[in-house]
Amino acid sequence: MNRRPVRTRPWLASFIIALFFMAVAASAAVGWWYARESPAHQGPIVLVSIDGIPATDLRVYGAERSDTPAIDELALDSVIFDRAYAHSPQTLPSHVSMLTGQLPLEHGVRDEAGFAMNARAKTLAALLRNRGFATGAAVSSFLLRPQSGVAQGFSFFDADLPVPTAGEAPPLARQGALTIDAAEHWLQLQGSQRFFLFLQVDRTDADSAIARIAAALKERRLYDDATIIIAGDHGETGAGTSLDDTALRVPLIVKQPRSGGAGRRVLTPVQHIDLVPTILDLVRAPVPGELRGRSLRAVLDNERGTIPSRPIYAESFAVTWWPLSRMAFKPVNGGRRR
Repeated sequence: MNRRPVRTRPWLASFIIALFFMAVAASAAVGWWYARESPAHQGPIVLVSIDGIPATDLRVYGAERSDTPAIDELALDSVIFDRAYAHSPQTLPSHVSMLTGQLPLEHGVRDEAGFAMNARAKTLAALLRNRGFATGAAVSSFLLRPQSGVAQGFSFFDADLPVPTAGEAPPLARQGALTIDAAEHWLQLQGSQRFFLFLQVDRTDADSAIARIAAALKERRLYDDATIIIAGDHGETGAGTSLDDTALRVPLIVKQPRSGGAGRRVLTPVQHIDLVPTILDLVRAPVPGELRGRSLRAVLDNERGTIPSRPIYAESFAVTWWPLSRMAFKPVNGGRRR
């Protein structure tokens, strides 16, 4: 019995061929995307917070000074954010926002004294520790003592202040050299490069901190692969009551692995709450959905990258009286927004 030859309709054959070439093209596109996608940062990640320094105090932001050579050298390897802002002119609320990615009204620390971080807030250290990073910190200010909540997630947290002698008031800070000693010692003990170090020093110790940490990383041949972030906690504040550029505009300098983007300047306003999403994005960790900040990776990875502009929120609970004509910020939920 003879079988009839199977006849394929011309349009069906063309459709199958088209589907085949579309699949090949799609596979090539996906492969190209993965090829160009920068790899996850494996560490080390170092965040250095400088207490009480406005952006305009550093040479990279136009200051006429030559006494910060280590910061100036690191800035040459870095992306510079020209308009970075704190959420508070006070040390403790500012640092909690920096480390949690939350506004003061969310993490609950709205003044220097009598406040502790909301138990529901998660620090960057806790999130990175869950991703396998070793976490260490050394701080100079009494305001950042563990009882404030900022020690959450750190396996090592050095905040030891000198013991006062009889009749002396308890110290509110320690010498920056002691803080840097503790941070450098912990860094040297790390068995791999997958670690996160947070270091907080006063402005007078900032250049020494950068010089010593950079040298320690270079000694261990980790500098080229390191992500180093310099951030001011707030600017010149006086009594901690003003909410203007002098008090809130801070330096933000990001040195990436292999000095990616070195020399680039970003003009879009950014905030402290953008730091946590950015670092999590760099290590390809999930970003908690409740965070208001956004990752800055787009402008770190690509000179043509953009990030959307957003309102800048800042607040101060310090008591003061100002003539209405001098108020630059409107009240929002107990604070003021630029």
